[in-house]
Amino acid sequence: MLEDLSKVFFVPGDIVKVRHKQLKNIPLMYVVEKVTRSYKHNEETVNSFKGIKCRWFNAHGDLCEAVFSSKDLEKVK
Repeated sequence: MLEDLSKVFFVPGDIVKVRHKQLKNIPLMYVVEKVTRSYKHNEETVNSFKGIKCRWFNAHGDLCEAVFSSKDLEKVK
């Protein structure tokens, strides 16, 4: 069975949440930036996508930050 997979691009300022429904207390987060990694391979610089950096406030009001795979995020409308 094939699912309709449309590409979703996140830009700084987007409001997102983790798409896994089995998690409890999923916070709303905002996208900060796209994170890439650079490394040398055979004298050539290669850039690879690492994830999307998001920030949110936890229940205690502390600012939290983490990098998520774009497959694990969904935009909040």
